[in-house]
Amino acid sequence: MATKINKANFFAKMGVLHREPVSLSGFGEVFIKALTAKENEEFEQIIVNSDGKMKTDISVKAVMVIKSAEDADGNKLFTMDDLEQLSSMPAAPINKMFAVASRLNNVTDADIEELTKN
Repeated sequence: MATKINKANFFAKMGVLHREPVSLSGFGEVFIKALTAKENEEFEQIIVNSDGKMKTDISVKAVMVIKSAEDADGNKLFTMDDLEQLSSMPAAPINKMFAVASRLNNVTDADIEELTKN
């Protein structure tokens, strides 16, 4: 039997932001979190042009890392000021963090492909 949904249940269950540790060799753990609705919209605004096409001059993976990476205490690790430096880092750690962030935030390869086509 399914639980009846009500506003209190909804906010109690959905209001918990999930996060997962990602171990980076030589650095320790970074925590990747699920974005809030507002953070997700900010992410989309950063990576998409006004005509609905994905920007080609920006690293989508680096932006997702900026939006979702935290330290153990839940403090953001990066800001958009770090975009250039993160974009020039080796791909392996960025890809590792992005893989977790995309799963937690339900961003699929098909979503990225759709934005690329538009």
